[in-house]
Amino acid sequence: MPASRDRVELRRELLACRAGLTQRDARDAALGAALRRALQRLRPASIGAYCATRGEFDPLPLLAEIGATAGAPRLALPVVDPPTRGMRFAAWRPGEALRSGPYGIAEPQCADTTLVPELLLVPCVGFVDIGLRLGYGGGYYDRYLAGRGDVFTIGLAFDACRLDELHAEPHDHLLDLILTETAAYGLQAAIMSDDSQP
Repeated sequence: MPASRDRVELRRELLACRAGLTQRDARDAALGAALRRALQRLRPASIGAYCATRGEFDPLPLLAEIGATAGAPRLALPVVDPPTRGMRFAAWRPGEALRSGPYGIAEPQCADTTLVPELLLVPCVGFVDIGLRLGYGGGYYDRYLAGRGDVFTIGLAFDACRLDELHAEPHDHLLDLILTETAAYGLQAAIMSDDSQP
């Protein structure tokens, strides 16, 4: 998809494109398989995920399946604080209750235990090959990642949301890896190649 100079307009176009995607079950299955392979190779001790909204890929069913295995990574979900524009991750287990948080996005009902994830799954509205992500414009992920160079980031998107160009802003953080239903992008995309070692 060609880039637009205005990020607000670009988000609108990308969200409409994502909402209109056909064969979503097949796309979701393919993206889920790619995410499973990446997690098997990286073997994180903890994963920060998200509750899908507005047509995003939903990683929670796959994480619930992985969470039922021995030695599974600990899971956490974001909790945002609009007055401070801050975000943290609260420990969560599949099946535990969720509540509607700010912006209508679900978050753990019991959010007392903060967990700093080793690997972070990040929803993407759009992206470019180098790992630059376009989000919703709130800046929560960029602020969370500031000063956290040790967390491995995986963006999750669809092929149709790939951009030819996107100008980085000062607060933007490149993601280590971006997965779509057919490809891997970013500085760490080589980990998805068949000859990579786990």
